[in-house]
Amino acid sequence: MKLYRLFFLFILTVSIGCANKLPYGAPVVAPEVALKPENFTGYWRMFLNLSQDFKGLDSSGKEITKSTFLQRVGTGKYLPLRLSSDSGSYYYKLYPIDQPIDDFTKYTLMGMGNDTYKQFLWEGKDLPDINFKALNGKIYNKETMLGKTVLIDFWFIGCTYCVQEMPKLNKLAESLKDNNILFASIAFDEADSLKKFLKKIDFHFDVISDTAATLNKTLGVRAYPTKVVVGKDGKIIKIIDDPYHEWENLMAVLGKER
Repeated sequence: MKLYRLFFLFILTVSIGCANKLPYGAPVVAPEVALKPENFTGYWRMFLNLSQDFKGLDSSGKEITKSTFLQRVGTGKYLPLRLSSDSGSYYYKLYPIDQPIDDFTKYTLMGMGNDTYKQFLWEGKDLPDINFKALNGKIYNKETMLGKTVLIDFWFIGCTYCVQEMPKLNKLAESLKDNNILFASIAFDEADSLKKFLKKIDFHFDVISDTAATLNKTLGVRAYPTKVVVGKDGKIIKIIDDPYHEWENLMAVLGKER
């Protein structure tokens, strides 16, 4: 009987320990290290991806909504601290910044929080009404886009990185050509300028000239390039402009839409 009781207590202890085990662990980088001016960009590049799906924790470890999390990051008073995890999910905890930090880090965090928050608010909402005609004559509006996933690339001729990534975008379009996906791009350059440019640069996306940048302004696009993925139901799935995690996020979204 005594042996049975000891075995029962052992099983109960193990069960409680498993039940209380958190799906995340320690920070991947110590906050004081990540906040150093010489380290912050590296931390951002490797671990700080707020456009992806993640679970946010406040400074006490309590789970909060992504919306609240991003708003607090936008105050510039918190570092989103990535936590280690083997669960397949991503976890970030708000770390209160109680030490002086350089302006670049502070304003980057503020911009990252505020911009990502505004982009997050668009997720699940209808793409605003549009009526564009691409240079090749293809029409883009709610009727022609319905039932298709749409990838919209916002760019302009003078954007060096926008142009440099075009071969990569061409390969993406080619690899997904049989997946009922439309590949459109919107530039605020004049149509004639775009036509001359496209004689020198091979770009397989349908190119739209929108000199008034109407959709850009409505969606709050401020960085270039920016990608917007619209679902088959006409609702925005994701707005992506993080320069270090653009392709990671884009492939994650398109992978679900195939």
